[in-house]
Amino acid sequence: MTKSATLSFNHSKENKWTQNVVALWEGSDPVLKNEMVAIGAHYDHVGTNPNAPGDDKIWNGADDDGSGTVAVLAIAEALARSKTRPKRSILLVWHAGEEKGLWGANYFNKFPTVDIKNVVAQLNIDMIGRSLDPNNVIKCGQGIRRCNENLTKANEIYVIGSEMMSSTLGAVTKGTNNAYLKLDYNYKYDDPNDTERFFFRSDHFHYAVNGIPIAFWFDGVHEDYHQASDTADKIDYQKMEKVTRTIFLTMWKLSEMPTRPAVDKQLPPELTRR
Repeated sequence: MTKSATLSFNHSKENKWTQNVVALWEGSDPVLKNEMVAIGAHYDHVGTNPNAPGDDKIWNGADDDGSGTVAVLAIAEALARSKTRPKRSILLVWHAGEEKGLWGANYFNKFPTVDIKNVVAQLNIDMIGRSLDPNNVIKCGQGIRRCNENLTKANEIYVIGSEMMSSTLGAVTKGTNNAYLKLDYNYKYDDPNDTERFFFRSDHFHYAVNGIPIAFWFDGVHEDYHQASDTADKIDYQKMEKVTRTIFLTMWKLSEMPTRPAVDKQLPPELTRR
């Protein structure tokens, strides 16, 4: 028996514009100021969901990545109020389109507004505002994505990628934390075979494949990830402040080094393509 079918469809193309927000805080050293330590976060979120249950259709994104966006603003304010300037310049980038596929970071690395090869490291801040409530541990069962069991504790944060490309960046990141606020750094997701593939899922990725050593601070997936319920009232502001201060100190240490962190390791092959 022979059957036939006819299929027709219409399509349209629409262009929409967005932008990265970029600022440069000039360093104090006449030579080293030509190099930059980059600080970044993405300021977009997934927008609205008309099918979300309840009256709130806005996916608020307080943690993802309002927390990182505010952290970069706080670092910029601290630089502006500091009585001294770091030796290297500080490049602050609020990336657009991360949720669409790291669009802003990809674009900035292809069409930078600075000499991108003079960026000595990129410090990425994406979700630093949530802490595990021991009374609300939702475990990840089979087929269930939203859970809390991989959310970090109040003094804990995941650090991803800091030791993957540069031994120096890894040592500075770890040493600065140990010397000051002593967060519990969790390197669980440095595993090249991480099934969650977090190394690929935020803006630092495009800096890394561009040869720039990176470090990524991340609190972990929780029950409100990519939901309308990711709201500001659930943020652990003390933790967010502590992580931000630690990143600021790490940035300052990198800016003062006599030589840039050497890239002395190659990314594992499985980490070079999304």
